Amino acid sequence: MGDVVSKSKFFIMMIALMMLVAGCSTKQVQDTKTTQQPLVGVIDMNKAVKSHPKYNQLLSLQQEANTIAAQAEAQQAVITQRGQASLQLPESSQGDMTELNKAFQQQFTEKMTVKEKEVNTRIAAKENTIHQKLSDEFKAYTDQVDKEYQPQIFNLQLKLKTVQLTKEETASLQAELEALQKQQADRMADKQKELSAKMNEMLAPEKAAAEQEMDVYSKQVNEEISKQAAAKQAEIAARNTQQIPTPNTTLQGQAAAGDMEQQLMMKKQEIQALQDSIVENIRDKSSKVAIERGFEAILTNVAVNVSGVDITDAVIAECNK
Repeated sequence: MGDVVSKSKFFIMMIALMMLVAGCSTKQVQDTKTTQQPLVGVIDMNKAVKSHPKYNQLLSLQQEANTIAAQAEAQQAVITQRGQASLQLPESSQGDMTELNKAFQQQFTEKMTVKEKEVNTRIAAKENTIHQKLSDEFKAYTDQVDKEYQPQIFNLQLKLKTVQLTKEETASLQAELEALQKQQADRMADKQKELSAKMNEMLAPEKAAAEQEMDVYSKQVNEEISKQAAAKQAEIAARNTQQIPTPNTTLQGQAAAGDMEQQLMMKKQEIQALQDSIVENIRDKSSKVAIERGFEAILTNVAVNVSGVDITDAVIAECNK
């Protein structure tokens, strides 16, 4: 049956929902009839969805659905081979399959957890290396700024403490001192902001590669476990087929197939509901970020010539609160 859930369809749905938000904001901009270029926020929906706190839950549901689909496929293969319409397994075999499903789901979760830890450790090491380098750069800069400002600040502080001054002279010197101190602090803050942006820029390729690596690994593990599940279910189904001599096997098999389809349909509905919940949450948080930052529109993964501010990380932070 293949993968139960089409991720491409999911992301198309998300883009459509997000463009709805953008459309409303754009209309508002037109109504104001201002000549200024509208403030536009841009969000990477693929990154936002994969960073959502419920994304791993979605992957687990997809794995469960794939396992159910594999069971149905294996069951149908045995039925076809024996010239039956469907197969009803004994109650003991149903219990075996339930336990088997749990084992495969646990295997998937464990593999993904180990891989995620491996990737995060690698990124953390890279981040630490960059941080150390930029820290040295910041220290050199602060030393330079101190040499420029400290003599002036010290001189003013000394005058205020040792020289007899009028009230007006004291106020003037105090204002000059505070201005110098503010200039020094502002330069430090600007440099820190610059280095922070530099770190994010240097880490971006590493994070993008890690995200792609996790996505490929997830598909690989999903495929491997689905094959294992199909083989094991076929083995169980074949074994129990030989143990069903009763003449009402066809009716029992039809009932079993109906139950399997019902389980699969319910699992699909559960996946769809979670997908909708994730998209709705991202849309709400995007709107919140847009309002807080004064954006007039939100676009997703734009492919046109639009100048916008990337709010992906801000939306992810909101979703994870």
